[in-house]
Amino acid sequence: MGSSPGTRRPTIAAVAQAAGVSVSAVSHVFNGRTNISPETAQRIRDAADALNWRPNVASRRVSRSLGGPAGGAVGNSIGLVVTQSPETFRRDPFFIRLIAGLTGPLGELGWSLSLTVVEPQDEEQVYRQWWTEQRVDGFLLVDLRTKDPRIPLLRSLSATAVALGPTPAASAVPGVTLDDGAGLEEVLAHLAGLGHRRIARVTSSPGLAHSRRRDRALTAAARQRDLTVRSLAWNEDAADPVAGLLAARGDVSALVLDSEALATRVIAHAPELGVRVPADLSVLSWEDSWVSELVRPRLTALSAPVEDSARTAVDLLRRMVHGEKPSSVVVPGRRLVVRESTGPAPA
Repeated sequence: MGSSPGTRRPTIAAVAQAAGVSVSAVSHVFNGRTNISPETAQRIRDAADALNWRPNVASRRVSRSLGGPAGGAVGNSIGLVVTQSPETFRRDPFFIRLIAGLTGPLGELGWSLSLTVVEPQDEEQVYRQWWTEQRVDGFLLVDLRTKDPRIPLLRSLSATAVALGPTPAASAVPGVTLDDGAGLEEVLAHLAGLGHRRIARVTSSPGLAHSRRRDRALTAAARQRDLTVRSLAWNEDAADPVAGLLAARGDVSALVLDSEALATRVIAHAPELGVRVPADLSVLSWEDSWVSELVRPRLTALSAPVEDSARTAVDLLRRMVHGEKPSSVVVPGRRLVVRESTGPAPA
């Protein structure tokens, strides 16, 4: 995938040739003029669909160099398509940090960020439309899923993309991956040192690839320390997700949750249900942000280099737009920030 020197987007001339008409006829159809017969207009639209072509309504592609080969065609916008409900997106501090981390390196290049939040059924249409209409010059993929359908879609469009997270080697999509081995060891050493022997990992997104990797890595590392790890699901649709989670935890004495948004909800609500943090239950988050400081006790969490990952991803996209084929990059991973939400295991 990617914009290699030999890969070009379909042109209006190619559409005209496929439909057996003039370039001006194609232009007239897509500009809404009525001087083309309905039969011919439909043939033109069919040819455009077959070639994944749309008019460049944004006129975003420029022909100037921004640190790349002289005279090369250089993009000035990347697309970030977030597949979440608007309510979930508003509560996720990760995306605030990510957008802030993208702003600096994009500004240095004179590029912009095109961002939209969509429901799953609308995702493919947005990727296809943004690329074929040349609204963006590449995509940043987040929240990769197992057998992610976006990868074959973008390959079929010959679209440029970089992922936050590891990608299949055959996908030709470079990824920016965190080396989380040290952070994982810090978590287990911290909890084991406090006397915890039974731990639960709580996820709200079991279909995401990184959730499965975390489960496997934590379980394997815990086994080496003779610790027991359970997997629990966060049920956002429940009348009281925190109550359901606490009822399902059994004899677990520590929870490791996917995000600080979930972990702070547990800390805030657990005392109302008769569970004291950390006296009865230690709570730890796989993500960290300013939200971790808002609750009492403050949240022990793994701090991720989101801004560094964003800068690395922008650099990979810049190189791909210039015709390079960069490899995936591994950046230093999360580090544990110990606060008051973890304490000695209850007797």
